[in-house]
Formats: sequence, C-alpha cells, structure tokens
Amino acid sequence: MASIKHIFGFLAKMLKITSFYPHMLHVLFIFLFVLFQPFGQQKSDLQGNWSGFIEIGEDNLRINIIFSYSDGILDGSMDIPQQNAFNLPIEVLEVDGGKIDFQFQTGSGPAIFRGSILNGEPQITGEFEQHGEKLPFTLQKRPSNQGLRAGMPEKDILIETRAGKVHGSLILAEPESPIVILLSGSGTQDRDENVAGFRVFRELSGLLYQQGYSSFRYDDRGIGLSEGEIDATIHELGEDLSDVMQYLKMNYSNRFSGFVLIGHSQGGMVAALMADRTDLNGIVFMAGPFLRGDKIIDEQIRLLSAASGVTDDVLETNLQFQQRIYEIVRTEGDWAEIERDLSERLEEQINQLPEQQRAALGDMSAFVQSQVNRQLSAAKSRWFKSMIEFETAEKISAITVPMLAVFGDKDMQVAAEPNRTKAEELRAANNLDLEIVVIEDANHLFQEANTGMPGEYGMLERKFSPQFFDTITNWLKKLD
Repeated sequence: MASIKHIFGFLAKMLKITSFYPHMLHVLFIFLFVLFQPFGQQKSDLQGNWSGFIEIGEDNLRINIIFSYSDGILDGSMDIPQQNAFNLPIEVLEVDGGKIDFQFQTGSGPAIFRGSILNGEPQITGEFEQHGEKLPFTLQKRPSNQGLRAGMPEKDILIETRAGKVHGSLILAEPESPIVILLSGSGTQDRDENVAGFRVFRELSGLLYQQGYSSFRYDDRGIGLSEGEIDATIHELGEDLSDVMQYLKMNYSNRFSGFVLIGHSQGGMVAALMADRTDLNGIVFMAGPFLRGDKIIDEQIRLLSAASGVTDDVLETNLQFQQRIYEIVRTEGDWAEIERDLSERLEEQINQLPEQQRAALGDMSAFVQSQVNRQLSAAKSRWFKSMIEFETAEKISAITVPMLAVFGDKDMQVAAEPNRTKAEELRAANNLDLEIVVIEDANHLFQEANTGMPGEYGMLERKFSPQFFDTITNWLKKLD
C-alpha cells in the first residue's frame, strides 16, 4: 500500500535534511492533510479527547483525536505525535448507533477510520483503511480535567492594542495578589497554548488560581479571537504585552498588587522587553532562551539530529545550510540559490521512494515547489529576522526585579545546559536576582518525559511535572 508506514518513513527522511526551527518540524507532514470541509453529525459521549494507535506490523503508530461540537455539528482534529503532525482536521462521516466513521485527506486521497463503540464503554475499535489496505486501530477516551476549573471566575475580555483587538481570559483570585500574565512561545498560539493536545496555559492558569494567584492569558495576533498581522516581530509582540499591561492596570488595579510575567520559550524574550517597567514584580523564564535566537536554532538542530540518528556529515551540511539562510535573512539577499538547492535535496529524497509512492504525489515539480515554499515561508518572515537577531542576554542584564529561570533537562527545543550556563554567567556579571532551576526528566512543556522529543509530547500525560509547579509556586511566594 502507499502505506501510512511508508509515507511517514519518507517524511522522516525529509525531516532529517530540513530541520529549521521548532514549529517548522511539522511542515513536511502537513502537506498530506489538506483540503478539508469538516462535517459531522451530533452524537453524545464522543466529545472529548481520545488516544490510541494504529497497528502497523510489529509497530504501533500513536494517534490522538479530539472530537468537539461546533454549531451542533461533530467534527474534530487529530495528532500523530511520532511524526510531529498536530491539529490535522478530521471529517466525521457517520455516527449510527454504536458505529462511527471518520476520515482525513492525504495527498493521494482519503484515509478512513471505521469504528465501533463498545457497549457504551469509552473505547472505539475498528479498521483504518488507506489505498485498499486495512489495519486495526484502537482509541480510549481520556479523562477530562474540567474539575480543576469548576467555579473558577474566568471571563473573556477584549483589549484595544496598537495592532488591533486582543482577546484573552482573565481570572481574578481573592485576596489581592500579583497578576500573572502568560506569554506563549513561537508559532501561532491561542490563549491556552495548545501543544499536541496539552493546553499548557489553561492548565497553568488553573493551578495558579488554586494557589491564590490571578492570571491573564491571551490569543496571539491573528489567532483565535485576536486581530492583527500574524507575522509580528519580537518587539511588536512586546508592544502588545505593554498595551495589555496598561489596560489591566487602568481597569483592574484594585484587584491585584503588580505584574508577574511567565514567558514560555519565545515568551521569555518578550517578557525581557519589559525591564524598565516600575510595576513589574518579577519574571519567570519558562524554558526561556538566554542565548541569541540563531544559536537556539543551531542547538535544536544538533539535539534533534543526534536523537534521530542523523550522521555527523549530514548534520554539518544542515548547519552550513542554516548559516546560509541566516546570512540571506540578515542581508535581505537573494533566495534563488537556496530554493534551488532545497528543491534538489527534496527531489533526491523523493526519487528514493517506490514508484507507487512517487505516483501518489502527483505532479513532481508542483509538489516540490509547494514544499520549498512552505519550508522557507517562516525564514522569509519579519518574525524570523527579529528572532535570530534578538540579543536576549543584553535585555536580561538590564532587569532589576527578581527572576526565575526554569529549564527541563530533557528539553530538545531550548536545551538546559547552554542556557543555564549563560544564565549563571549573566547573574554573576550583573549581580542579578536570578534563581536557576533545572527540572529532572522534564521536556519543553515540563511534562515528565522519556526522550524529550517533540514527537513524544502528545503521547505523555497532559500535566506538569510536580517539581515544575512546586518550583513556580515556591518562587512566587517569595514575592509576597
């Protein structure tokens, strides 16, 4: 079959030669899943999170599915964590009694799940069909953590910023405490920072409320209910944050005693821009980079390549290719040569596929060009230029309020060791009030992890390592 195993194996090869930046890890997989018009029929008990696997020979391919209602219609999305493919739309075809059929589109046609719901049990079993070949699949419904938010005074508010309207969720705790503003990482994030099904900020805001802390989290520009251009520089994101803080201060200052910023990954860069604010109580760098942006990307490539078995010579080629991209971005140079080289590399990989696989991709030239465009779209953005040139250490050196830098020792996106070392150097050189903690066995999302690879996120329990949240709350208590 133009089997899912073969297709994903091909994509894994492509990934090894085109690792650019964290959210670009998904790009080579997404092209299989396009052209959707979600449709479904309403049915009880299906809504929620389901996890399971497709049996492929001796292997299991993990899948996570979220069924949800929109205007009374059941639709959903799917994650394939082992392949770094997330939020892929699924179309519910039919729900009839104890049966459910749903599908997603691939580059060569639909792949269909035909399942049975077992006597009201939270389990779906059935067959996955693609290109005439059938494989067993099993899904189990995952428990909801909705109880965490029961009775929580959460409300949506709208804030006018220089870039347009920003929507977010405000939770005000009693008694008065600092309000924690949560700042998301790179890529387009909604207020919950949903990564592979783990709603990082939704979980964190609930835990903070339980400890008596107010919080605000908001949709990024152009995402969710927020307006504005998605392609925003780090400094423009800082302007959004400044406007948010000003609004909260003008309208709710009687309900909180100052601001604490928790910046996840790139959010730490944005938080560092607020160094001169007098109403700032503290900053938490949650896997926040202390190195310049381009150095973070290079370290990502090294870590992910080593974990994926990429040879040293291929790694060196990729790093050299990356340096060429940086140079073009900084000098606003010509992309033609890069585009040509990337096209040749993709064609070389595709030509290694069986004939049936190549035929399934259609017009080779058009396919390759579409992938080159997708691969380089982020590199050509205003955001990317601002990120690789952002001197994080310079900004952090000017911060006078208490800070906490917390890293996961299995983080493959913002590696603990080089960033911890840089943080220690900055603390010593500038006499900073900076606490540095490395969480054992934690990944970039601060889940308890096995490998730390991004493809593992969706396979892990959707909760924080206890040590992580204890570290946050113990530090916050020192500010009171």
